[in-house]
Amino acid sequence: MDENPQKPNNPIVTKWSLVSLAGEFGFIIAIPLVVFALAGKWADAKFGTFPWITLAGILIAIISTTIWMTKRLKGYIK
Repeated sequence: MDENPQKPNNPIVTKWSLVSLAGEFGFIIAIPLVVFALAGKWADAKFGTFPWITLAGILIAIISTTIWMTKRLKGYIK
């Protein structure tokens, strides 16, 4: 029987891919945090609800970052 071995679906993890992933994590964490915190600060100033909308924005940033990082890491774990 002639069996054709299948290549694994996992990407090859090298040192440079891990360095790249670490750099991406910096952006994955920083961008939502800055955007949601600034938007929350602006909304608090406009509506006079300081600090509640800013805190909600930071919480949304933490949740979205966690989801984004989890999806990104699943590609490396499989």
